[in-house]
Amino acid sequence: MGSVDRRGALLCFTAASLSVALGVVLAARHYPGGFDWAYTVISRLASNRRNPDGAAWLSGSLLVAVVLAWPTVGYLGRAMGSEGGRPQIPLLGLRMGLWAAAVLAMEGLFALDLSPLGRKAHEAVAVLAFLGFYVGVLGLQAYRVRRLGASLLPTLLVALPLVAVGLSQVALYFDQRDLGWVNTEWREMGIPLYLSFAFWQWLAVAGIGIGLGHLVVTAKASE
Repeated sequence: MGSVDRRGALLCFTAASLSVALGVVLAARHYPGGFDWAYTVISRLASNRRNPDGAAWLSGSLLVAVVLAWPTVGYLGRAMGSEGGRPQIPLLGLRMGLWAAAVLAMEGLFALDLSPLGRKAHEAVAVLAFLGFYVGVLGLQAYRVRRLGASLLPTLLVALPLVAVGLSQVALYFDQRDLGWVNTEWREMGIPLYLSFAFWQWLAVAGIGIGLGHLVVTAKASE
């Protein structure tokens, strides 16, 4: 897909968002025993082992979203350029996030095994995806604040779930480290929602999406 103008970027972003949302809903509907949004991490929705009938929905929708989001990132690079040059590191972060997301999507869609790449290859790619998107969205939001005097609020809203993840996991480490990885048993044990990594992970994904959408909508001001 080639370069797009502002209208095209908005359409691509909207279509990508709808694709992911639809994939999440359909994957959750097929999850064995029902999907617990607050205490189950995202990767289980796209796992062929844990969600054999629904994984393809999320993986396929994610791959479609990556294709649609690629020209959107290109638009942001052109629209947010200035005499001082484009914000290269955030843009590279977004590209890295999209590449990593594409790998995760193909892993789930085609039941690929990433273990030959390393014992924790899947986790490493997932971290690259989140890191890339966060560096990209937060970096571009910070660029708007620094260069255009824009409001700091969108940046803080995107960063909040990431900070909460860190604080909640530190609290677990010092207070309840014997719980193990988050799962649905935590609900039965009465573990507070705010300590659930899965809960903040979902909010982090939503924050990235909202932050990226905000950038697409407001980028015209810096063209």
